Amino acid sequence: MAYQGKRVERGNESWLRRAWKNYGYLVVTVAVVLIIFKVLLQLAYVPSGSMETTIPAKSLLVSWHLPWLVSDPEPERGDVVTFWSEELGKLLVKRVVGLPGDEITFSDGYTYVNGRKLEEPYLLEQGSTSNPRQETYHVPEGCLFMMGDNRGNSMDSRYLAQPYIPISQVQARVLLCISPFAENSWRGVRMIAG
Repeated sequence: MAYQGKRVERGNESWLRRAWKNYGYLVVTVAVVLIIFKVLLQLAYVPSGSMETTIPAKSLLVSWHLPWLVSDPEPERGDVVTFWSEELGKLLVKRVVGLPGDEITFSDGYTYVNGRKLEEPYLLEQGSTSNPRQETYHVPEGCLFMMGDNRGNSMDSRYLAQPYIPISQVQARVLLCISPFAENSWRGVRMIAG
């Protein structure tokens, strides 16, 4: 008799409650994944080689997004960040070279910040930085000057009509690069240090 009572009780259970008991874990899992990848982290695909060899073409990036979602923290020189380019209408990944108030100049293939040669151990070839405009850049307040690590093949602040990227357009700081293809300059998963 007790068995029938349970059966009757189960029969009275709503379809919604049964669905939640059977599939509720899926709803929670999807919600957690969405929160992680829409609030905490950013996933981005890198189609070009503008950041070689730090970030190979056809790589996947995992970036720290939360601070830029809730405020506008100022990245540090050397950080690799993603930002929205109004001019190109797409998400770009570049290295922060100039901070607000900096003077950026180039000489003999090297980058100078406020008159001091910038140490760039992440470059594949030292002394390979060109300046197509042959001008000095004065980074305004609230903006950054960005360059790709592949200095001969990067659409960055040196080539953009508006070379200064507003800090408000920075979306995330890159944490990890996943490079799965054999033809890439390296394969595997690497932390990206600023």
